[in-house]
Amino acid sequence: MDFSSAALTVVHLLSVIAWLGGMIFHIVVLDPVFRKNEVSFQSAYLLALMEGRFRKLVGTSIALLLASGAAKAYLLLGTTDTLLHTAAGRYVLLKVGLTAAMLVIFAVCPKTKSCSPIPGVCDVASEGILSGKTDGTIRERSKVILPKVALGLGLAALAAAVLLRG
Repeated sequence: MDFSSAALTVVHLLSVIAWLGGMIFHIVVLDPVFRKNEVSFQSAYLLALMEGRFRKLVGTSIALLLASGAAKAYLLLGTTDTLLHTAAGRYVLLKVGLTAAMLVIFAVCPKTKSCSPIPGVCDVASEGILSGKTDGTIRERSKVILPKVALGLGLAALAAAVLLRG
């Protein structure tokens, strides 16, 4: 393995770790905490700030993931014929499809307000803090399904990567 291939692998893996690791943290740690406890407007505001920073990290991770993945696929396969007619090519296409589905969820999530255990956490938190309302709690909870689906897709893409390395 030459230096450029190793560097692409490191960038690709770090991007996956940032994206999937952040999703696991949100789903396994944050969601249960906010689902089981009363949430003040201040904590909702802090969660909204954290969600914004996480989305920036994920956006950067996605760009690096796509660029390094495309470069790695080109180095591995070389031609579109190889991509379409070999087992390795089919695994790459599977990873591309799963990642594309995750990207759709990443784009749709904020618009549907279904990425947080508190419906509309960004709007509620911002309006509450900006209007001076820093007390009270938010009791309504939502079932957060899209991030869990995206995590499942990401883990399937990871499994496809393991099979690709075979």
